[in-house]
Amino acid sequence: MSDQQATRNAFFFGIRRLVLVDSAGFCYVEIPVDNHALILGPGNLGKSSLLNSLRLFLLPENNFRNSRRKFAFRNASAGSFYSNEESYQHYFPSQHSFLIMEVENPAGVHCQILYREHSSQLSYGRAFVPVPYEQLRPLFWNGDDDTGIGQAVPELSFGRLSQALKTVSRDTLFTSDPAKLKSLLYSSEMMNADAVRYSVLPLGELDERRVQSLRTLILLLFEMKADDQAMANAVASIIEADKKFADDAFDFNIDQFLTRHEELKQQQIQLNRIDRERPRFERLCRDYERYQALLASQVAFANFRAGVAAARKTVAEQRSQTVRAHNDVSGSLKHVLDTLKRLEREAGTLEGEIRSADRNLKRAEQDRRDGELLVSQYGDLSLEDIGEALREECQRKEAHLSALKSAAQAEVRLARLAEDIAALEQKLARLDEAEQSQHWQLLNQLEDDTLAPLRALDPALVSASPGQALDEDTRARIQAFAGLFQARDGGFDWFDVHYPARAPQRRDFAAERRRLQGERQALEKERLELTGSADAHEDRPQVIARTERELKALTKDLETLRRYPAAATTLQDAAEQKAEAELKVAAIQEQARQEQEKLDALREKEARVRAEKDRVEERERELAQLEHSLATVERRFPHLRAVEPDAPVPADQVSVAAFDDLQDALDELESLRWQILEHLRQFVSLGIHEDKEGTLQKDSPQAGAIRDVFKALSDLFAALAEQRRVLEEQIAVHNEAVASYRQALKANHDHIARFEAQLNRELDGVRINDLVEIRVDIHTDPKFRNLVEEANNIDPYGNQLQSDAFYDRLRVFVADFFGEQGGSKRLTMDKVITGISYRTRKAHATALDRKGQSTSTTALINLELVYRLLKRVLFPGVRLSFPLVLDELASVDISQMPSLLERLGSQGFNLFSAATHSASAEMIYLIGRHLEVGQMRTARPYSPQRTLVFWGGAEGFTGGQPLNRWLDQSQDSLLEPADE
Repeated sequence: MSDQQATRNAFFFGIRRLVLVDSAGFCYVEIPVDNHALILGPGNLGKSSLLNSLRLFLLPENNFRNSRRKFAFRNASAGSFYSNEESYQHYFPSQHSFLIMEVENPAGVHCQILYREHSSQLSYGRAFVPVPYEQLRPLFWNGDDDTGIGQAVPELSFGRLSQALKTVSRDTLFTSDPAKLKSLLYSSEMMNADAVRYSVLPLGELDERRVQSLRTLILLLFEMKADDQAMANAVASIIEADKKFADDAFDFNIDQFLTRHEELKQQQIQLNRIDRERPRFERLCRDYERYQALLASQVAFANFRAGVAAARKTVAEQRSQTVRAHNDVSGSLKHVLDTLKRLEREAGTLEGEIRSADRNLKRAEQDRRDGELLVSQYGDLSLEDIGEALREECQRKEAHLSALKSAAQAEVRLARLAEDIAALEQKLARLDEAEQSQHWQLLNQLEDDTLAPLRALDPALVSASPGQALDEDTRARIQAFAGLFQARDGGFDWFDVHYPARAPQRRDFAAERRRLQGERQALEKERLELTGSADAHEDRPQVIARTERELKALTKDLETLRRYPAAATTLQDAAEQKAEAELKVAAIQEQARQEQEKLDALREKEARVRAEKDRVEERERELAQLEHSLATVERRFPHLRAVEPDAPVPADQVSVAAFDDLQDALDELESLRWQILEHLRQFVSLGIHEDKEGTLQKDSPQAGAIRDVFKALSDLFAALAEQRRVLEEQIAVHNEAVASYRQALKANHDHIARFEAQLNRELDGVRINDLVEIRVDIHTDPKFRNLVEEANNIDPYGNQLQSDAFYDRLRVFVADFFGEQGGSKRLTMDKVITGISYRTRKAHATALDRKGQSTSTTALINLELVYRLLKRVLFPGVRLSFPLVLDELASVDISQMPSLLERLGSQGFNLFSAATHSASAEMIYLIGRHLEVGQMRTARPYSPQRTLVFWGGAEGFTGGQPLNRWLDQSQDSLLEPADE
């Protein structure tokens, strides 16, 4: 092998194989891409997606965000581009989705594997393994099943795969970093095997300009029928990358250039304006000097204001003292008055108590007399017995009254009267028997020491008669019972109950008989009244009225009996209450006399204190009026509020006259102040001074603000000469920039022309189809050319600004060139180059023709141009083996196919085109290889939605060779079409 051949082989970079696992509509597809081939299958199968997936391997990206710009996956049927999510889900629909590309380069063979990342949306990662794909196939596909088609590898996932890849080679690399991917994919360090191990397209220089140029060319390789604007962008990108230094990039920021000119122009105008206003500034200086002399009146105002405040505070304290003294005297006066009123009320209350005691005495005396009279009517009966008799009589009268008023009650009452009369008859009979046997009463048969405790318990016990003499056993029991009582304190204790002793008393049988007979007579009378058997002269209403009077009299007797026991106590209490009240009245009258003397003295003192309080309040009103006047002045001159006093005016000098003098001085100061403000505001109006915060526009700016503005103006006029000198230096620097921009415009214009000439020299001798000569025209915007000519006519040297006419023409160029579009007005190469066109000549023609060619011919010309552009960005001497997608293959003249295939092969491109089964046999034969990707389906896919399988090699025709020259022998049985 010669040295030249060794060198050529050493710099070989070729893509050998493309594998998709559960991706792009396929379960598993493995196609060789190291020779020309035609992909056959039904329509809408995803054939184009196979080779389009190469963009994912060749571009240094790690996600599908903004995929339109990054990958430009085109939806041919819709005439638009696929969205980010559509593209991502197409190639990475599941966790089993993997894309593998096998590459050969000077360092050997390696595989690049793309996998779905779950850590970030729309993202994918990469693995680089330095081994051929044959060693990796078992990790992705099991081809040893009975059908020979193969089946999915169980539990395929990135976790399991990453562990297996690390086992295959310790040089396995995982990365998603775009910067790292650029250094891996585009490395050209041919003498460093580690650096070039995973390189696919080695760049001449690994800088961002060449990377962007390569990106543009890669996308063009997949869109060979692109329009001239896409080709123009590619040419612009290559021209910039072709420059020797990155700083030579064409990037003319016209906005910044015009802005700087406008800044310098405005500075010049401003300095001229300032110079014209010097006389006004001199008048301002004179007024300001007088103004400074009068500023002391503001401090005097502050001192007077502080003096008024101090005097007001002192007077307020005096007023507080006098008010407090007056309040104390008034409080004492009020207290004495309240005391007198209280004593008067107490005396009135006691006199009322005396009157009440007199009434109680009279009432108690009447109750005593009425009670004695009532008790005397009942003989020896106790008060309890009398009360019980009265209540029984009341109940009987009430029952009798009800019976008189109701026939039903009358029947009930008559029945009860009959029972009561019978009961009284029995009591009278028993009374007669008791009277006859009274000598057998216990009081006549027992000793006094036995009778005494029984009498204390109940006198009726000793009056009881057994009707015979007591036997010894009964006597003993009674004596034993009486013995349980203990004599104490004039009575007897029954355990913890005490009974007082009672005097012996004989039973009055005659009185009892009279009482019982009287009761029986009364019952007989009542019965007669109810039956109507009474005297005829008294009818029923009269009886009812009389009964009601009798019932009322009985009720009154009960009330008299209730009050009678307390009458004596009430008489004593009322007498004591009256005497005590009379003593208290006398004491209160003496205390009232003393309080009246206090009242007279306090009234004299209150008059003196009130006079002092009125005098202090009058002074306070005078100070308040001064304070109000001060506030009025502050409202006129708000800036005075911020002036601090240095020596407050003494209180004895605070007067209305002093205030009037001070106000006159302030009025004079304010008049001068307004004159100065008018000067300052005029400077602001003229634009000489910038009042950013609007300080001078306030109604009453502070003296400090006026001083600051005056100082700023003084500094401004003092520095005017120096500012003119600095401006002249800045203009000179800007003019140098004008010269550099003029040179840059001319240099880039010439560079485009040289680049066009170089391309045309390289196209000498190139023939495509029936074209024997091809020339490229790079079109630049005519307004750009006019700008270059305009720039050549100016003299940029000197310390004076260029004429406004030049900048006006530059602004017209911006308006025409950029239109109404927003954003920065930066003049770059891609904006200057507006298009690419071709001039062609056919055989036997004498002149070049600008007429457009067919789509397929244009695509072939584009390919020729892209090939030459690609050589400019790749490392010199690199030999490629790169799959090329050409959709317009059917429109290529069949007679031109052999020369087309030969030229593509010599340029390092392997033709790939997708077609249905309607493709001509002659075309298939000329290409030499074809891949039937829609014939096999597996029964065990990764996902039920994707079952198509193709692997094992291509089929082809060649003269003198067997049919299956490129066919894997393990797939001989697969030539039969699958039964779908």
